[in-house]
Amino acid sequence: MGTQFMKRLFAIAVLATGLAAPHALAEVNEAVKNACREDYHKNCEGLEVGSEELRKCMRSKATDLSKECLKALVEHNEVTQEDIENYLKEMEAKANAQ
Repeated sequence: MGTQFMKRLFAIAVLATGLAAPHALAEVNEAVKNACREDYHKNCEGLEVGSEELRKCMRSKATDLSKECLKALVEHNEVTQEDIENYLKEMEAKANAQ
């Protein structure tokens, strides 16, 4: 899947939700667990679900996450405005490097 598509999908999801609010340190929503299950096993397996370590790992792998996972993370406020800005910068840098 093209990086431009992922970038647009993420930007649309962010706009549709009115920009994500800072996440609360709470139990992870079941929708996020379901949408991100494969991404978790691929990128951050072994880290406790709901932990700050897992959130950091998922943030560090943001440009490799599935569109379903990204959308769920945005919809359920698991990302911050700073995360969104960093993601978009990374996607732009990857697109420019090609």
